Amino acid sequence: MDKQNDYRAALGTFATGVTIVTTMSETGEPIGVTASSFNSVSLDPPLVLWSLAKSSSSINAFCNSGHFCIHVLSASQEELSNNFARSGAEKFAGVDWTPGVLGSPVMDNYSALFQCKMMHEYEGGDHVILVGEVIEFDRKDHAPLLFHGGRYAESRPKVSTDVGKSVDITEGRFTEDFLLYLVSRAHFQSSLPTREKFEQLGLTHTEYMVLATLSMIAPAYASDIESRLNHTGLAPSDAELGSMLDTGLLLMKGDQYELSPTGRSHLIDTLAVAKAFEDDLMVHFTDSEIADAKHVLKKIIELTGGDIPLGAR
Repeated sequence: MDKQNDYRAALGTFATGVTIVTTMSETGEPIGVTASSFNSVSLDPPLVLWSLAKSSSSINAFCNSGHFCIHVLSASQEELSNNFARSGAEKFAGVDWTPGVLGSPVMDNYSALFQCKMMHEYEGGDHVILVGEVIEFDRKDHAPLLFHGGRYAESRPKVSTDVGKSVDITEGRFTEDFLLYLVSRAHFQSSLPTREKFEQLGLTHTEYMVLATLSMIAPAYASDIESRLNHTGLAPSDAELGSMLDTGLLLMKGDQYELSPTGRSHLIDTLAVAKAFEDDLMVHFTDSEIADAKHVLKKIIELTGGDIPLGAR
């Protein structure tokens, strides 16, 4: 058993923010490191601290400059954090910064910024503890980047689970917290631009679903298309598939169907609308929220569609 690693893992259960601390070297070069050891010491006077490993190549610059800037990173700055955590890299390459009030580099983006004058330096085992007086500070409305259990995390308000009774079978009513109502409403509202587009192109809902299905499994037999669309209520009849051949939406490859150039063009036009709508929607969510939503929806699909062929879900 590695006691040091176990100790590190125990410490990792405490979630911390992630910062980049900057200063200037004696030769005027910008210096920066990633640190999660930032903490407040005092409000009056405003004092903060952070710690730096004695083995760090930038230890002399931070201890001798007399000033430093602490940037509390936002949830979108993982890559920047990783860059400044590396040793020997050109950390400031491509990073916009200006000198702060005391001379330390101030980067453009952050959740919060503390420009500090060095006040105290303490021994801390294999680290040096640096205490600074906050001379200037700033904050922005960005969710902070967190570090927990050896990986990045995000901060978001905890959603209340006390939603009450969402369905009353006796009275025959439900509230807007009914999960299946929310899933259905989200589907209908988010698919509206797609429906409007394929209708503009002169496609029926069934024709669009056939094109979408064939984009995944073509060439396919009529029975394959039907089995993948039965659960939607939009499985095509033989007459409908024949009509799509006559109008040039489909081609035959032996006994199987595939997209014609016209059918693929219509599908691309419709997908472009759907993707643009998705892009506009996704900016309102963090990566973790999107990943969580996908996980829940995939789980619902898995639990409710075991008899539906893969590719129809």
